[in-house]
Amino acid sequence: MPSLRAIPKGRVWSLVILASLGIGSLGWLLVRKPPIERVLLLASSLDSQGHDFGAGMETLLSDHLEVLAGATVTHAPGLPSLAELQRLPPGTWILRFQGRREGDRLLLAAEWTTIAKLLAGQQWSLAQASAQEPSRSLDTFVAGWPLKVRHPYQGALVPHSPARFWSLLEGMSIRNDHEASAHLEASQRLAGEEPNCATVWATLGDHLYRSLWVNPETAGVGLNSRTHRAFQEAVELIPGHPRATFLWSLMLTDTGNQSTALRALATAAELRPGTPDLYLGFAYAGRTAGLLAGARKALLRRKELLGPLATPSAWFVETTYLYLGDLDSFEQELARVLALRQDADTLFYQGYFALLRGNRKGALTAMKRGSEAARTPTLFRDLCRVYLAYLEGRPKDGLAELRALDEIRGKLRIPDGEWTFKEAEAWALLGDTDRGVDCATRAFVQGFSCAAWYETSPFLGGVRGHARWPMLRRNIRERQEVLEGAFPQTVFVP
Repeated sequence: MPSLRAIPKGRVWSLVILASLGIGSLGWLLVRKPPIERVLLLASSLDSQGHDFGAGMETLLSDHLEVLAGATVTHAPGLPSLAELQRLPPGTWILRFQGRREGDRLLLAAEWTTIAKLLAGQQWSLAQASAQEPSRSLDTFVAGWPLKVRHPYQGALVPHSPARFWSLLEGMSIRNDHEASAHLEASQRLAGEEPNCATVWATLGDHLYRSLWVNPETAGVGLNSRTHRAFQEAVELIPGHPRATFLWSLMLTDTGNQSTALRALATAAELRPGTPDLYLGFAYAGRTAGLLAGARKALLRRKELLGPLATPSAWFVETTYLYLGDLDSFEQELARVLALRQDADTLFYQGYFALLRGNRKGALTAMKRGSEAARTPTLFRDLCRVYLAYLEGRPKDGLAELRALDEIRGKLRIPDGEWTFKEAEAWALLGDTDRGVDCATRAFVQGFSCAAWYETSPFLGGVRGHARWPMLRRNIRERQEVLEGAFPQTVFVP
């Protein structure tokens, strides 16, 4: 090998540059994050003594995919159309399952394919096991899937007791708030019996969180602290547990703890950056804290992960675009939500947005529909009635409705400053600016500090002329500046 002295100077520098590039490329390969696997999980049924626990099993399998493989999981009620399939990344895995209960054993059969294989007419790969204890059946499922296990927390995902597995699956199949509250005693007992199962704690936290909204008195004392503890237990057993972190972040935001919510989300997203719901949590905490640029980045990241099958949140109407003043984007998002469901909160926002646009007739129609007795959630139904009274020229009735609504909310264990701000707007709209500024101040104390919407909401106009407004505005601005310093936009998309 010749010495460097024998090599022309220009060539020496070329070798140095090439060597540097080689080392840099090797370093990049070593530190870059592995590509995120994408899985489309199809809704399936699972028979348990005549009861369908398919919804619970779908959630449990989704937990396995997100926790163990860090996969991006999207859900669909059935196989998408050919046109939709052609728009999806060809390497996306498709998973469907069938199952049934045999005694306390679980028979779980899973079928896998990819978009590319499906479009090429290739058969699905079948991974079928005989009926086994549920934990072993799930072990077999993981051993047979085509993904790489990146996080070894499998033992914390399933109860040890077969009988208690079925109790858990029953609780995980609940989608109704009141049913979740009614099931709370069983969920609490299960957590005492299976304290090392993160899925048990996440499910208990889910049921407690729902009870905060619909049944706080029956749920018992210490409901807030019990809910926090349930989610914390899940996250301690499995750091960054996606579903538990997401739900916990919603509760933290509702109780005015956006900083804690954002830190928990950042930890989870660093570990599993492909989980779409984490970015929904970022957007909720961010928009209520006034960190609108970060919230928008999180929404765009969620949309990118979900792709053509992206659906609106089932938890709330997304108001980030509204607070940003991007009314066209908000209108598009609202239309997508209304196409999926027309309950009291979506109808409220339809009427609210129509009124904001100056369309009183459209607002009246939407608020009438949202006021119907059968509509839920009841708080939004009652708020629709307040706005309906305003639109029909019955301000005294509207104020009476609003006082009754405020009294009901005072009994709940979740402050939710964003909701309280909506009450402030209603007070101002009905002409009671004293109550309006009181309510706006309470919303700030409860954690809602989106300065842009305090300053631009057309419904809060009367409050901005109140003697107490300048101090409230200064406090909002100061808090938002502190949060902007603590949580730059890079936190929202790790």
